[in-house]
Amino acid sequence: MTDTVLKIVFIGRYTEGRTGIVKSIYLGLEEHGHELLEINLSQRPSLIYNPHKNFGGHGPVYVKWELIKEEIIAFEPDVILFCAGGLTFEKPVLDELKKYCSIIGFTLSDPDVFPTVQSFVGEFDHHTTNSPLAIEMYKNAGIHNTHYMPFAIDSRFFTPHRPIFKYKSDVSIIGHFRPNRLETAKALQENFRCKIFGRGWPIPSMGPVYDDEWFKAMYSTKMVVNFPLTGAGYTNVKVGIFEAAATGRLIFTEYFEEMEHFFEYGKEIIAYSDQADLMKKIRYFLQHTDEAEAIGLAGQKKCADNHTWKHRLETFFKEVRLKTPEKKWPPI
Repeated sequence: MTDTVLKIVFIGRYTEGRTGIVKSIYLGLEEHGHELLEINLSQRPSLIYNPHKNFGGHGPVYVKWELIKEEIIAFEPDVILFCAGGLTFEKPVLDELKKYCSIIGFTLSDPDVFPTVQSFVGEFDHHTTNSPLAIEMYKNAGIHNTHYMPFAIDSRFFTPHRPIFKYKSDVSIIGHFRPNRLETAKALQENFRCKIFGRGWPIPSMGPVYDDEWFKAMYSTKMVVNFPLTGAGYTNVKVGIFEAAATGRLIFTEYFEEMEHFFEYGKEIIAYSDQADLMKKIRYFLQHTDEAEAIGLAGQKKCADNHTWKHRLETFFKEVRLKTPEKKWPPI
C-alpha cells in the first residue's frame, strides 16, 4: 500500500517503561503521522485475561473486548494492532472484528516465544516476527501470514543527554542477568571501569534503568558490550544494538553473521570472538579514542538512515495488503 495515514488502535503493555520497545513502536507510528488510539494495558490491567499465566511474550494473553468495544467502535479503526506480550482477542471476537478492519500482531521475543504464540498468530490478518529463523518455524507450522520486521528505534534515542557522575564508565552492560553473561561481566569489572545495569545480577550492579535514567546511563559510558544469546539460547540481533548505536556509543558484540545485514563490522560496530579478544579490543579502543568515536558515529549514522521505527513501519505497511473491510463500523 501507499503512505496512507491509517487509523490504528494500538494495544500494548509498557513493561520496560517509556524507553521500552513497545512504546518505541508506538512513537514510530506517531512519527509517521498515523492516527492512534492507545490502549495502554500497563495502566488498565483489568482489561487483561490471562488464564494460562503466560508472561515474557508468551501467549495467548487475552484482551477483554467487552470493556473496550465502545471506544474502538467510536474510533472506527483501519487496523487493530496487538504489540507483543502474547496479546490477542478470543477467536470469536477476532473473527467478527476482521469483517471491519485488519488485525495485526507484532511478536518481539522470537524464537523464544514461538512454541506458544504459534497457537493463535495465524488468526491475525498479518503478523510480524523479529527473527529470520522464526519465519521458517512459522512456515513449517503452516502459518503463512508472518512478515520479518527487525528491531529499530524511535527518534528520541538520537537526542544527546549530559553524562552524570554516578553512571560514568569506560564500558557498560545494559541488560538483565543471564548465567552465560556472568564470566564476561566479572572480567569486565575486574579489568575496566565497568558499570552494569539490569535485574538479577549476583555481582555489583546499578540495577535496571528505565525512561530518562536509561538515557543518562547510556550517554555516560563510552562503550557497550552486547550479548546476542536469547534466554532460550538462540542468537539474535537484539533491540539493544540499535538503541546503543543511536546514541553513538562504540558497541562490541560476539561475532555472528546476521549482524552483517545491519552494521558493518570494523566500521560501524566491533565484533569479538571470545572473552580474551573482547578484553584486547576494549583496551585498544580505550587507547585510540578518535578511532572509537569515529566507529560509534558511523554506527549512529547507519541507525538514523536505516534503522528507525518510522522507516521499518513505512516499509511494512507498503509491503502488506490491508484488506477492504466487508462491513462499515456500526454506530455504538
